[in-house]
Amino acid sequence: MPFGLFDTPVLIWLGIAVLLIGSSIVLDSRFPVLPNLEKTRQEYLMYLLKLCTGLSLLMSAYNDVIFAPHLMAENGLGNIFLLVEVVIGILLILNFHIFAATILLFLLCLGVAFTFGALVALEYLNMTGIACCLLLFNFHPEKYRVHLKAYSIASLRILTGIALVSLGLSEKLLNPDLGEFFVAQYQWNFMLNLGFTDFSNELFVFCAGMMEVIFGIILIIGTTTRVNILVVSAFMFTSNITFFASGNYSEALLEIFGHLPFIATAMILIFFGSGNKLKITSLWKHQPADLTKFE
Repeated sequence: MPFGLFDTPVLIWLGIAVLLIGSSIVLDSRFPVLPNLEKTRQEYLMYLLKLCTGLSLLMSAYNDVIFAPHLMAENGLGNIFLLVEVVIGILLILNFHIFAATILLFLLCLGVAFTFGALVALEYLNMTGIACCLLLFNFHPEKYRVHLKAYSIASLRILTGIALVSLGLSEKLLNPDLGEFFVAQYQWNFMLNLGFTDFSNELFVFCAGMMEVIFGIILIIGTTTRVNILVVSAFMFTSNITFFASGNYSEALLEIFGHLPFIATAMILIFFGSGNKLKITSLWKHQPADLTKFE
């Protein structure tokens, strides 16, 4: 980490973190509760999650990678991973044998942890969240499904939040060199263009990492989920546009396909909210019914 605990940027961001997370908890109960979605629309949104995840997995397999460009598939085990990616992608897109597809996705996530390490697995824990969400939403036998559906959105939200926190810590706060190289190469430090000439790439990466961690924590605790995920989506959309604006069309395309699972996750959380289960404010007060009260 380039900054010490008592350095000014760290103290400022700790204050911002406390303010944003505290405000999220306080404001959560003041937001209006939206009506439940019809069952057909629930199914449409879940298929969107399947479709986007399946397309992303097929594109990753086509490029000989697992989930992301830096997770290259090597040797015999890597080829097995690629085959599993293809099978999962096809099953999800065809909306066929979803139970089998989710089990394979769980196994693929375990394979990533075994091959690339636990930290990398945490960075892509959102894929495990997608597997949990689809498994609980389509659980068999059907007599348990009504009860377990209530946890499907919460599992997606929490595991996606953990992935965001892990990415912010590993790629930006604790190991900023790669992030600084990336920012310098693509000239992403827009603060310089705004006239902040002393705003170094090091500070820019640190700020980006802190934002990811804060957004991830708010997702985990489950407050103001829709607003939070909209802000995260806006930043992700900006990063994709930046690639196109700089003329890196192939990298922009890879970036979009890589972000498809998160885009679908964002749509799920925007329409379904945080879920009625596993939400921090549920610990001390009764929460009104939300979009995730399945029938």
